[in-house]
Amino acid sequence: MIEARQSYWEEVLYNQHCDVLIVGAGLTGLSTALFSKRKNPNARVVVLERGVFPIGASTRNAGFACIGTVGEHLADLELDSETKLKERIKSRFEGLQLLTSTLGEQEIDYDPCGGWEIFTDQQVFEEVAIQVDRFNNWMSELIGEEEVYSIGKFEGYPAIFNRVEGALHPGKMIQKLIALNIAAGVEIRWQTEVKHLDFDNGIVTGSHTEQWNAENVVLATNAFTNRLSNKETIKPGRGLVFVTSPIKDIKWKSTFHYDKGYVYFRNLGADRLLIGGGRNVDYDKETTNEFGINESIKNFLIGFVNDVIKLPKGWKIEREWSGIMGFTESKSPSLEKIGAKTWQVAGLSGMGVALGMALGKKAAEQLRINN
Repeated sequence: MIEARQSYWEEVLYNQHCDVLIVGAGLTGLSTALFSKRKNPNARVVVLERGVFPIGASTRNAGFACIGTVGEHLADLELDSETKLKERIKSRFEGLQLLTSTLGEQEIDYDPCGGWEIFTDQQVFEEVAIQVDRFNNWMSELIGEEEVYSIGKFEGYPAIFNRVEGALHPGKMIQKLIALNIAAGVEIRWQTEVKHLDFDNGIVTGSHTEQWNAENVVLATNAFTNRLSNKETIKPGRGLVFVTSPIKDIKWKSTFHYDKGYVYFRNLGADRLLIGGGRNVDYDKETTNEFGINESIKNFLIGFVNDVIKLPKGWKIEREWSGIMGFTESKSPSLEKIGAKTWQVAGLSGMGVALGMALGKKAAEQLRINN
């Protein structure tokens, strides 16, 4: 760490009072900043991020723009009430609409390709497929779309198609959001790690002894929230993703889900496959906020590619990485006040692309700014 005291000029410029200070420059944090500035153009809004780019999941996810499969909905009903699940589905759909309209579909490579839930077990498929009419009725009620889910086949597997899902480029999503924040006058401080947060007085201390005094502090660190929050309500969940080398005549072109959404894959361009997930293979080890590759999950996904997707022999992993998500017990996100001047907004539970911007906008609407 560089040891250098601040100069007078730095103190005057950088340690001034903030109207809004946001910890975390991922999708939720940057959205909170953007909508705070749009609501209060004269407010001083500052975002702190410990990395050179968002570290958690915003640029490390698989790029799915999804609201959930029938199998996933059924699994979620075992965790929460029908009312709460309906609220989440509606929020996901509206959140994706807000995201694409705010950033622009072309700017984030949005592809409304739809999504397939595939099955390798006929009995499991039949148990899920019998619920299609039920969830189509939900979709008509919640989002005004008819016949969202339909039964079909893909590459010989029984499947359920969701026509309102799609894919996007997470890097371009964040890049565009950063550009909108800068244009709006939001200040973003990269490589600035927060070491201490005074929830009631709005005092935030950085790793180089920097200090900010804010009227509103928003903790938007998702999986890493428990490192700073006084409420340990967010559980981290690491996810593995890898991309294959080029494959000739790849047949899997769309977005795909398997095993209640725990496994997901999609084509990346014309000739590569991206696959991720398998967290349920080793829950305990993946409940961590440390980056890394779990070899047992990696081997599981490789086996899935060989045995289920059946890519041609000789395919290779070109790039692999992990992202870390934040989960709540019910999978409903957390937006709560945890101090006199501090809000916690986290726990997107694997649906950050769909929920992050809308949750950030909602957080911005809660803040009290006097200017």
